[in-house]
Amino acid sequence: MRSIRMFLLTVTSIVFLLNTSLASVVINELEQDPAGDEDAFRTTVTAWFELYNNDDKDVNIGGWSLSNSDGRSITLPKGTIIKGLDYYVQDVQPKWLAHGGEVLRLMDASGREVDRTPGLSDDEDNEGAWTRDPDGRDTNSTDDWKFLPSSRGF
Repeated sequence: MRSIRMFLLTVTSIVFLLNTSLASVVINELEQDPAGDEDAFRTTVTAWFELYNNDDKDVNIGGWSLSNSDGRSITLPKGTIIKGLDYYVQDVQPKWLAHGGEVLRLMDASGREVDRTPGLSDDEDNEGAWTRDPDGRDTNSTDDWKFLPSSRGF
């Protein structure tokens, strides 16, 4: 009986550690409507999202994907690493992120959801972005998010 309890305790600890490491990477910032004319598809006008690693250990996010509200997705290149307490920024095509009600989902390489944003809207056509405040805050509440001047990559 004691060996069964020890086994269950070990399995529970492993599951906890796995879930903790998955939860360390969050969608941290989202620029849906950058300043400029997205309709002209100018290369200087770029929407983007930012991931943040809340852990002090590096995390391999290669093969992870992000999907938008329209069902389109981006897969991150194999071997992509986010250093501990650091950021990863991904530019996206103009209008890849919806200006209204966008929900962005982060999935790990096995397809498990790691994080998601609430429905976010930005039609300001400026340098403002939705950001977790403070960086990395994840209480699963819309209160984690504020519309602030963008701080891309820092």
